Amino acid sequence: MEEVYSFIPIWDWHPAWVYLFVLGIDWGAIMAIRIFIERKAYLTRWWTFRVGDVIGLPLYAAAAAVVVEDFNHSDAFYQQTWWHALWLTVGWTISLAIQARGLLTGFFDWKTVFNPSEMYHTVIFGVMFYLMVNIAAPALVDREPIGAFLLGLIGMGIYVACYIVDSTNLVDKSPDRRPAFWEVLRRKPS
Repeated sequence: MEEVYSFIPIWDWHPAWVYLFVLGIDWGAIMAIRIFIERKAYLTRWWTFRVGDVIGLPLYAAAAAVVVEDFNHSDAFYQQTWWHALWLTVGWTISLAIQARGLLTGFFDWKTVFNPSEMYHTVIFGVMFYLMVNIAAPALVDREPIGAFLLGLIGMGIYVACYIVDSTNLVDKSPDRRPAFWEVLRRKPS
C-alpha cells in the first residue's frame, strides 16, 4: 500500500484525526482568530461556514481517508506534483475572485478584506479547495469500502446543500451584517 500524494500528507491518518484537522484549520482557526485577535465571536450568515465547514467537509475528508487506506495507484496522473500545484493554484484563484467580486459589488470594503479572519479565510479557502479536490480522484477510483464512500458523498452533499441555501434569498446578503455571537444570544424576542 502507498500513501496518496499530497502537499499536506494527512490521508494516512486515522479518520478521526483527519476530521479534527480539517475542522481545526478551517472553522476552528477562523473562530479562534475572531475570538482572540478580533475580540468578536461571531458566526456569519453563511450556512457553508456554520454547517458545511463544521460537518460537511470534515466528514467528507474523514471518509475519504478510509476509502484510500488501501491505495495502490502511485503512477496515476493525480499523484503527480503538477496536478497538486494546479489545484492549489485554482483554489487560491477562486478565493481571490470571490474577494474581488465582493469588493466590486460593494458587498464589503477594503477594511473587511484586511480583517484578520477574512485574510485567513482567503488563504485557507485555497488550501481547503486543494485538499478536497486532491482526495476526490483517488477516492473515486477506489470507492471501497462503499459505506465510507457513501459517507463521503453525504459529507460533500451537506456542503453543497449549504452552498445552494447560501445562494438563495433565504440568506441575508446585505453588506457587513455581523452581530457578535453574544449579541445574538442577548437579543430579546419582539
